[in-house]
Amino acid sequence: EWEKLQERGITSTDSALSCDTKIIADLKGCSFPETELNTYEGKKFNIKELKGNIVFVHFWFTTCATCIAEMPSITKLKEENKNKNVKFLAISFNDKKTLQTFFKKRGQFGSIQTYIDQKILEKEFCILSGYPMNFIINKNGKVIDAWTEENPESNKQEGFYNKVKNLIDKNL
Repeated sequence: EWEKLQERGITSTDSALSCDTKIIADLKGCSFPETELNTYEGKKFNIKELKGNIVFVHFWFTTCATCIAEMPSITKLKEENKNKNVKFLAISFNDKKTLQTFFKKRGQFGSIQTYIDQKILEKEFCILSGYPMNFIINKNGKVIDAWTEENPESNKQEGFYNKVKNLIDKNL
């Protein structure tokens, strides 16, 4: 795997993050991949099922401090938008068993919970590092915005909350 990353110009975790930054910038205006995912409940789910809605997509994993810190804001935003054409999708590279253990301890947060193999995640979404990776998708399936967060403090998520809220409200 390391050789494959080196072929793509990745020589360190820092270079992986700089590649992610370029990929993120280039994604705005592009169609979001219509990939089939596994739901936490054991069903198949395709992202294209969400067309017609503004979609917040949260790429995360169970030991990511910032991912966990954002969960209360995501749940709050979902509740505030429950009667609007807004959906929340969480995609993890953790397997179902790891997710079950995590959710038993912390509870689920307000998203459609899905998981995907890391290799498929890299191939379909081009995400190498930089979690959580967040996307806002418009009603036609196009990326409005994409960004990573680096704030693991749960009591300092106001900026994240406001950014997502403003992007949703602006694009409804």
